[in-house]
Amino acid sequence: MYADENYFLNEFKGDISEGADLSRLLKSAEAKVDELTFNRIRAIGFENLSEFQKRCITDAVCHIAEYYDKNGEDESSVQSYTILGVSVTSAQLSTEASRLHISPVAVSLLKQSGLMARGL
Repeated sequence: MYADENYFLNEFKGDISEGADLSRLLKSAEAKVDELTFNRIRAIGFENLSEFQKRCITDAVCHIAEYYDKNGEDESSVQSYTILGVSVTSAQLSTEASRLHISPVAVSLLKQSGLMARGL
């Protein structure tokens, strides 16, 4: 695992709701990281990453787990809504983090690791 419960609670000092299945959230977050990094971490081996990359990946997993706890793991999102006659569509709401359904901080950390780049 890129981040375990001990790291999440004691080093990262993550905030998770009472009764949440932290182990499952961390596994889901790890799967998301693998998807976004084109499984490069699996291919290279986590232990073969630089210390900087390991820290970026581990913290990204923790941020994603927190995000999933607060926002759910379902990737379906609101496409549009109307309030008092004002309509907003997904194009106006869309940020990279919202399109990826993860924390903006996690996006930043994954980009810093260099493992999200398509040109590798």
